[in-house]
Amino acid sequence: MLKFLALSFALLFSTPSISRDFIPPQAFTFKDTIYMEITRIFPELYDYNYIPSLIEHESCITLRHRRCWSPTSRLKSHREEGAGLGQLTRAFRPDGSIRFDSLTAMRNKHRQELYELSWNNVYQRPDLQIRTIVLMIRDLDRSLQRVPDAFQRLHMVNAAYNGGLRDVLSGRRACGMAANCNPNIWFGHLDRHCMKSRRALYGTRSACDINFAHTRDVFLNNLPKYQKYFFTGPKGRRN
Repeated sequence: MLKFLALSFALLFSTPSISRDFIPPQAFTFKDTIYMEITRIFPELYDYNYIPSLIEHESCITLRHRRCWSPTSRLKSHREEGAGLGQLTRAFRPDGSIRFDSLTAMRNKHRQELYELSWNNVYQRPDLQIRTIVLMIRDLDRSLQRVPDAFQRLHMVNAAYNGGLRDVLSGRRACGMAANCNPNIWFGHLDRHCMKSRRALYGTRSACDINFAHTRDVFLNNLPKYQKYFFTGPKGRRN
């Protein structure tokens, strides 16, 4: 406990010059739950620190925002609603009907694990939010087993979590037919083949921009600090 408090204090008052090492103290509130769900559901996950790295990207507008690492984190617009630590998403058509609902789809797919989860209680159940994230990552990993390297596969799992599995699979096919492109490697290869729209979606950013920036942020900015401060030991497993 003292080690945790000392680390939280140091990180909380870290200067902007070392902000890349800053982990919001509230992240440690969910550390045991994350570890428990990974070891129970997906113990073969390549690096356990991937899950907190993903949660930071999904829930934090800024690292000091009051809803960063909060189960009440919410993105709401006329087009979509993203809920909680993993931004479980439902998207709406212009007439208000549901076009896509990842929460309901996951509950229907994993009834035994997620039977309690609903849009009525999602913001009050961080345990079920974390469970859903781990199940989604495991499902995507299984769908990408043709990628031989587990770490490269995790990059593609991340892109699929953010933007859908279909476009990742289509991108792999396009990359495989292109010169000097290895569909089993993300950076410098698969990330050059976007199957999404390049039309501006949010401000000047397209769906391609958002999807590729998501993977860069999770792996290049977030993962190294969680490897250093969160789960340690082989493959990020806690000692």
